[in-house]
Amino acid sequence: MTMNVVQLVSNRVWGGGERYVLDLCKALRDHGHSVAVITRGKKEVDSRFVEAGFNPGRLPLRGRFDFISPVVLARVLNRIEAPVVVHAHNFKDADTAVRARRLMSDPSKVRIVVTRHLIKPASTGAYARELYGAIDDIIFVSDAARQGFLSSKPAVDASKLHVVHNALTPGSAPAPMPRKDAEIRVVFAGRINPEKGLDTLFQAISDVPGVNLYIAGSGQARYVGTLLRLAARLGIADRVEWLGQLPDVRPLFESADIGAVPSVVAESFSLAALEMLQAGLPVVASATGGLCEVLEDGSSAILVPQGNAPALAEAISRLAADKALRAEMAAAARKRAELFSYDRFYDAITDIYTANGR
Repeated sequence: MTMNVVQLVSNRVWGGGERYVLDLCKALRDHGHSVAVITRGKKEVDSRFVEAGFNPGRLPLRGRFDFISPVVLARVLNRIEAPVVVHAHNFKDADTAVRARRLMSDPSKVRIVVTRHLIKPASTGAYARELYGAIDDIIFVSDAARQGFLSSKPAVDASKLHVVHNALTPGSAPAPMPRKDAEIRVVFAGRINPEKGLDTLFQAISDVPGVNLYIAGSGQARYVGTLLRLAARLGIADRVEWLGQLPDVRPLFESADIGAVPSVVAESFSLAALEMLQAGLPVVASATGGLCEVLEDGSSAILVPQGNAPALAEAISRLAADKALRAEMAAAARKRAELFSYDRFYDAITDIYTANGR
């Protein structure tokens, strides 16, 4: 059965959640389904969808007190042949979808699904209870995200809750980036903000001579300035390479020796960690949230307490000094990555779209 799927994407910047949506849109299109994307019209986000052949529609998507988006979305959905799945990626956009469905001439043709991309307790007020009741299914990218949601004991039908681990679309390994002779290369990829723990990683790198750190991503200018000053103070400015936002991090990962995910808050999953596994990188990471579901401590990764620079330094030093251990963990990393196949992810999501996952 051909599906009509509308993806709502309201974030202003590009990140793992947006990558999740883009990969899913492409997979749905490749399987013959009709896909529409609606965004807030931010260039950083829209450009990625346009490059992939999608033409995003634009709405304010400002949440509960946005009265324009539900009306316009209802008009769009009325014109689409049944059945229609509206997939939101936060509860703010799910609320917009719920209100749009109520305005439709045939509300029964629309199914509303939301993916929870973070770890946070559920809201428990009357407004939230009504919203959870109106949404058809809630997908969590990890069990840690589901447990975080349930920690506040919300009034929600448990049969609506699903854990579907993230995945990445397969692709042939690209040529690695050039590297310096005898270099031990540690890589980080992601948004550059305090939650990602780069200041902890800088402190760790300063305690491991001969290791160079490569950073792919962009983020808060104030925090980047703080990191630049920290690198100078620690004497590692010449060992830190700032690569900015890369269109594809795989060449960087293929050229590296160690991946680092030093988050100081609970990650719901971490696509960067999964991509490091696919590239055969041993990973040093914080033992928190969904990272403990993606990474296997002592096999594909070394997990350390979050925010603990000495423990992070010890893990990096151990890997940097032992080529055989890196090779052993690289093989384990590739094997671990196979557990998170995109076919498994896609089948689970589309089962939920068609209510077969209930």
